[in-house]
Amino acid sequence: MKKTGKAPYVNASDRNATIESLSGKNKSRNEAVLLFSHFLGLRAKEIASLKIRDVFDSRSGALREVIRLVAAYTKGGKYREVFLMDRETKAIITRYIISERAGYSPDDPLFLSQKGGAFSANTMQRMIANLYKNAGIKGSSHSGRRSFATNLINQNVDIYSVQQLLGHSSIQTTQEYFTSNPDRLKKQVLKLSQ
Repeated sequence: MKKTGKAPYVNASDRNATIESLSGKNKSRNEAVLLFSHFLGLRAKEIASLKIRDVFDSRSGALREVIRLVAAYTKGGKYREVFLMDRETKAIITRYIISERAGYSPDDPLFLSQKGGAFSANTMQRMIANLYKNAGIKGSSHSGRRSFATNLINQNVDIYSVQQLLGHSSIQTTQEYFTSNPDRLKKQVLKLSQ
């Protein structure tokens, strides 16, 4: 898939509107997918690749706060750790696993497609884009990731931490998130009127 520009930034209000618009039998799955994108900064391929064991420790019956993305899951084949820290996201993921994925093997996919199998990267991208479209929100499969990075930047997280969390091999790639941050740019322009 050829890149045609930056993914639209989806703010918290639009993210919540997208989640509120969800319905049907896959509502909890779709909500969990959106939250993984927005609160862990995962790519569609990474979300599609997750196994239950990556997120949930069946021995303790608890979610993992540190999710290890093995090289096969990531762009560029690099191991990376992400952190499941948002309380609401944890509660929703726990509910999803207990209600939708109970009784499955830890090696089974975390998220199942309409056909009952694992998502491919492409079907996950399309599904996420459709969730925004159906809610009337301008967004793509990469929007949650962009919003994750933008929100970290707005909290003055240093560029090297953002680079590590996103799994970028080049600091230049991470810099694009700093230079294209719409809220930050608006604040700079606002200084002219003060």
